[in-house]
Amino acid sequence: MTDHEGFVVFRTVFPGWYAGRAVHIHTKVHTGGSRTSDGYTGGRTCHTGQFYFSEDSVKATADSAPYSANTMTRMTLDQDFLYPGTGAQGGLLELLYDSRHIEHGVIGYITMAVDPNATNDGAGAPGPVPTAPPSSSAS
Repeated sequence: MTDHEGFVVFRTVFPGWYAGRAVHIHTKVHTGGSRTSDGYTGGRTCHTGQFYFSEDSVKATADSAPYSANTMTRMTLDQDFLYPGTGAQGGLLELLYDSRHIEHGVIGYITMAVDPNATNDGAGAPGPVPTAPPSSSAS
């Protein structure tokens, strides 16, 4: 759940890779539901997407265990059929880490805007990439 300003923090591991896709994580934004003792229920999915990692960060991770044991051929961002090549607009995370010791941790961040009234079940191709930031006059 986001806080009252719309910020959310996730704690996870750096993702590995598999054939046919660049390193990425999936994201969904849900609206219109409610928080219960069992988690979030009801509402709808207004955004389905993916966040990507820079080639430098993936290369640094690939040299660290357990990632170094992965013998699967890794696809780069430029080879990925879904990554639009538009940096943060296309879901490329900004990452902070010590390149000599990436195993100590990575902080990733991105600002994303979604239409809270939209419905997106994730079917079909991703929509167009915005060419300008969203208006600050949203109601």
